Amino acid sequence: MSSVRAYLYHHRIDALIIGGLALAALIIHLVPFMLYGQHPFGYDTGFYRRYLIEPVVSFPNAIVPGLGEDALVPRIILDMLRFLPLSVDVILYGSFIAFFVLLPGILYVYLKQPAGRLTGALAGIFVTLSSVQYAALSFMLWKNAWGLILLFVAFICLERRLLYAVVFLDIAIALSHKTTAVVYIMTLFALALSWRGRRKEIIMHIALTALAFAIPNHGEVVAAVRFAPQAIFIEWQEFLSASIPFLLLAPFALWQWRSLRMPATLIAFATVVVLYPIAHLPFYQRIFVFADLALAVFAAYGAALLLARMRHRPHTLAHYLYGTLLCIAIGLLAGNLWSEARRWEPPLSAERIERIEEIARLVPLDATILTTSDEAPWFQGWTHAHIAAPGLLHDMHDLEQWMALWTSTSTDKQIAFLHDFRKPLYISTGSSFEYLIGKPAPCLRAIAPDLLYFECAKK
Repeated sequence: MSSVRAYLYHHRIDALIIGGLALAALIIHLVPFMLYGQHPFGYDTGFYRRYLIEPVVSFPNAIVPGLGEDALVPRIILDMLRFLPLSVDVILYGSFIAFFVLLPGILYVYLKQPAGRLTGALAGIFVTLSSVQYAALSFMLWKNAWGLILLFVAFICLERRLLYAVVFLDIAIALSHKTTAVVYIMTLFALALSWRGRRKEIIMHIALTALAFAIPNHGEVVAAVRFAPQAIFIEWQEFLSASIPFLLLAPFALWQWRSLRMPATLIAFATVVVLYPIAHLPFYQRIFVFADLALAVFAAYGAALLLARMRHRPHTLAHYLYGTLLCIAIGLLAGNLWSEARRWEPPLSAERIERIEEIARLVPLDATILTTSDEAPWFQGWTHAHIAAPGLLHDMHDLEQWMALWTSTSTDKQIAFLHDFRKPLYISTGSSFEYLIGKPAPCLRAIAPDLLYFECAKK
């Protein structure tokens, strides 16, 4: 403890800055709970929650949708957190928010040595106030948030030549989050082109990361190359609108980048995450989370440069112009954050989630519940049943089969279609049953207004 106290004493300013950034990030990322109650996050919430409510049968525990073999490290983290005397929701939401609380401090450590305390602190502030990062919070991008922590710790270790730590991080990134791993590998390729003296070392990291990534993901990589799938997140117009505050400041850093002390990893990373969505590569929407971070860091360099010029030119026109520009950028940043917080609402209400918990007590543990695609993650995360929805989870029908059901008025076709699902089969939705399966056949017994039991004989 004495060594820790001595370290903190000699680095007390750094400790105060990191602590202040963490506190600000904690307050901002608790806002969804203040606005929307106990379950304020988005679509992926149920998939992660399902992992935590499943009985422990191994370590790491058995895979669930959203946490497969490719997410070995997140599964280990969640399994370790199970040992704490905390509720499932505290473990899930607490760990998620912790990543956002840690990130500003990690950025500060990353930038302090080459760029100074001011730039590092500004980067932490800008990321904390970013509406794109708040959107990532709202969407419940748990693996993405964890991947960002690993990514920037890896950049710190690469810059400081901590070889064994980077080897560990290569594997951890590859087995945590596919998008982060792809960004990391592409960043390493960019570094191999610029770091000639360390090219062999970087190629070794590329090979190790790619090998660890390919083992659980080789099939999905081939499919992504062939079909260029899309991700659910903000699109270009929304991203550019949210980025205006950073785009006001970043050009000052870009014009002076040769004279600024920028980490090589930052330049390589920024190049990758800007070009990737421009090329519309697979899942480019999720790359906006990374591109936003790069812009925030360049904006921090630009803001620090403007503040330095203001100190050297007091009471001049340039001084007031720079100050006005900084105020506009920070005002827009705060305004965008507040608009995003007010605009976002959870996909399901607290009352509907409570009802899903009640339905979980009405059906057997081994039952199948057919529901809508929008409600599927919530049934997945708040029941132990097998969940099926059009195109999701335990549904094996293609779009043509669902279209045939929706356009048919034959109860015989409906019954035959529903016989494809594992029994016992229940059907539940907070919206209209006709929207999901058409007009229910008479043999579908109503257990409650929002719950049907399938007891139809084959015809």
